[in-house]
Amino acid sequence: MLHWKRWLLAGVLIVSSVPGTAWAMSEVDILVNKLIEKGILTQADAASIRKEMNESRGAPSPQLAKKAAPAPTQNWNWSGDLLLREEYRNRTGSGNDVNRQRMRFRYGFEAMVADHLKVGARLSTGNTTDPGSPNQSFNTSFNHKAFLLDRAFAEYSPEVLGISEAKLTGGMMANPFWSVGQMVWDEDLAFDGAAVHLADVVGPVTLFTNDGIFLLQTDITEAASLWSAQGGLILKPFADAPSEVVKNLKVTGALAYHDYRNVTNPLSESTAIATAGGLRGNSANLKDLNLLDSTFEVASQYAEIPMGVFSDWVHNAGSSASNNGFQIGLRLGQARLPFDLRKGWEGGYYFERLQSDATFGAFTDSDFGNGGTNHTGHVYWIKLAVLRNSAVQLKYYNTHEVKGAKESADTFRADWISKF
Repeated sequence: MLHWKRWLLAGVLIVSSVPGTAWAMSEVDILVNKLIEKGILTQADAASIRKEMNESRGAPSPQLAKKAAPAPTQNWNWSGDLLLREEYRNRTGSGNDVNRQRMRFRYGFEAMVADHLKVGARLSTGNTTDPGSPNQSFNTSFNHKAFLLDRAFAEYSPEVLGISEAKLTGGMMANPFWSVGQMVWDEDLAFDGAAVHLADVVGPVTLFTNDGIFLLQTDITEAASLWSAQGGLILKPFADAPSEVVKNLKVTGALAYHDYRNVTNPLSESTAIATAGGLRGNSANLKDLNLLDSTFEVASQYAEIPMGVFSDWVHNAGSSASNNGFQIGLRLGQARLPFDLRKGWEGGYYFERLQSDATFGAFTDSDFGNGGTNHTGHVYWIKLAVLRNSAVQLKYYNTHEVKGAKESADTFRADWISKF
């Protein structure tokens, strides 16, 4: 059958398999007959299509449609998400109170283009002056929202003797480092550069490393870059225990070193901080950033309800003052099934204190204290699954500045999140 006819067959099979459409087969017969009259299909082609249709009535039709589709389309996975937000922020000190409505939309794909090689890309709302936020406010009098390239990467996963998992990634990628929160890296941050991940299972222990070289600014004499290395382990000590809590006990810990080079270089051409949106809480006299980052989590589950406690500590060895930050918290549940008492909700809390030069302000959580460093406070949230692939999340931030005017902010957010 010709290439285009395979596409036609795939469409016919998909249409004929739609649940609750008993008319589909007769409608497809009419379509096939019309194509024969127009000379587009031969009788032999039509017989082949009807045969496939008859076979599909007793077999899973999505598999038949996939089999009929051309090979290059069979390894593509498309996905996306939509966030709608109502946000209210009450400030004391400088700055105005805020009541705004926002949205985020992302859509992309991943495709296996060869053995062990995956390519992916994603578009997202956002802007070019805030690397940690893809959200946009409804404040443009119905003007269209910006849609930008958010991911574009190639990921090669070779089989390496003696290594359980190996992965090489290049391009614009998601955060390649294991983390428990957003104190050092905002969850929406994209990394530009190259990364390697290696892991090996040794009994109840999985050893892993995540390393990378990332480019912040290259069209200058002294390029601004980030060189990172992370090593850690995952321990599951009692995998055969009869108790659910003990059996699912998992301890994960990691230590990372992140070396920012030429980010604060006095060369006038080095504008990496300005390009990322400004100091965002960092001191104007910040000379260097050499971050030590220690992350830790203990997790398990009871009655099929996940639970865990976590911590994160960061120290900037490149600064002599205001150079520490820490976060400690807990999370409970996982919102997966709508209105299910065990699997339909999740919640959590954490306390964070982040001094002004503890980390790179433009890359930290863009929501905590309205983004950047020099903030401390409490965060509470609860998330409820209300429809298939959709949830409502309520989140409350109570924050104030670590030093300076001691300004504070109470922020409440209500989010609708749909994934597809």
